[in-house]
Amino acid sequence: MISGLLQTYGIRRPNAALSELKNKELEQESGRVTTDETIQYQKREIVKELSLLEGHLQQGCKINSKPCECCLKHPIKIEGLAQETVSMTPEPVFKELAEWARSIAPITTEAASASGKYDDEYPQLAIKAREFRKAIMPIGNELSKKEVGDGETVPATEEGQ
Repeated sequence: MISGLLQTYGIRRPNAALSELKNKELEQESGRVTTDETIQYQKREIVKELSLLEGHLQQGCKINSKPCECCLKHPIKIEGLAQETVSMTPEPVFKELAEWARSIAPITTEAASASGKYDDEYPQLAIKAREFRKAIMPIGNELSKKEVGDGETVPATEEGQ
């Protein structure tokens, strides 16, 4: 009876010996977002931010050769998303990405771009952003297919994405 009440309210006993499959079934039955769905969402958001950051870095964090604040927001967002994802999956790429994003944030400011001091580093950072994007993108293939209906998948391009 207590077990049923706990499940009804989405409360799990800390020492419950439920298998991973049973946990996934409970998540799906609850009607709430599953951990897997959350991870897929996080990956999509990270890949979008990495793509934008990569482009900005290739342009030296400048628009029309003028320093801009556009670069800094992406590493901050990437760091936050990656840190959230670390607690959901054992994949080491997310911890590495969070650390990298934190480390580059100071050199992606408008002032850093204006200084010209990092102009030679930005292209290399763009390459690193691309490497992270490519490492995350194929995981789960979530960007090339979207689930519809009863597990049927269609290419995302069919939906205009």
